[in-house]
Amino acid sequence: MPLTLRWRASTTLPVDGSPLKPETFRERSSTDAARVVLRVGNATAELGELFDIEGDAADESLIVEGELRHIHKLGRGMTRGSLTVRGDLGFQAGAEMAGGLFQLQGSCGDWAGAETRGGMLRISGDAGDFLGAAYPGSRLGMREGVILVDGSAGNDAGLMMRRGLIAVRGSVGTGAGRGMIAGTLVAGGRVGPALGVGMKRGTLVLASGGEEAEPCVFPTFAFSGRMSFPFLTIYAKRLEEWGFSIPGMMSPGPLDRYNGDLANGGQGEILIAARR
Repeated sequence: MPLTLRWRASTTLPVDGSPLKPETFRERSSTDAARVVLRVGNATAELGELFDIEGDAADESLIVEGELRHIHKLGRGMTRGSLTVRGDLGFQAGAEMAGGLFQLQGSCGDWAGAETRGGMLRISGDAGDFLGAAYPGSRLGMREGVILVDGSAGNDAGLMMRRGLIAVRGSVGTGAGRGMIAGTLVAGGRVGPALGVGMKRGTLVLASGGEEAEPCVFPTFAFSGRMSFPFLTIYAKRLEEWGFSIPGMMSPGPLDRYNGDLANGGQGEILIAARR
């Protein structure tokens, strides 16, 4: 069976979960896995002191279970394999991923998938602020890969995003796609103000559209027409292949297109489902 870690709830101190990813345990027995050291507060502890462990990671699969809200950075820098987490997580879940599949069956805190470079992060619950975003002082956010959120996301999703796809089935907070350089961000629910402020290129798709979304578009974006976008059908079909769909993306109806940010070159676009 895959290597499975079950949380013992043996501490409430913050735990650095960055070593918890498939490549850490490759070719390790469960006995060897128990000796992996994690930082707990300002001290350290062996994995076997915090988790019950069974199975092995010969197939590069890792399962982590339990109430994990105070475990942060779990899966950070993951490059390969499959990681499944059953429970809610703290901040930086799957940050800086470069490959593999990370499935979170729960919700997580801020900076999930920050500066992702590849792979897929799938979150069945909600994500906090700065989903797929750039860290303070960094010039680039998400570079490659896919982030899918079945619930909602907080503020500044896709901040300074460079490439890749972020799709959120629910609502997205203030500043979605702010400073975006390229890539695609899709929101299925309500959106907050300051959409795409400072974006250079890239595409924001507001599948719910209508009167609620249009006031969130800054004056530095210019309306450039109402039209259909066949490429969205391709995106929608691929999302459905991954078991993820957003109502409205497959609709043949037109979308209102806004180009901007005109204060930063104006080559980005916001697509809003046209009002009926």
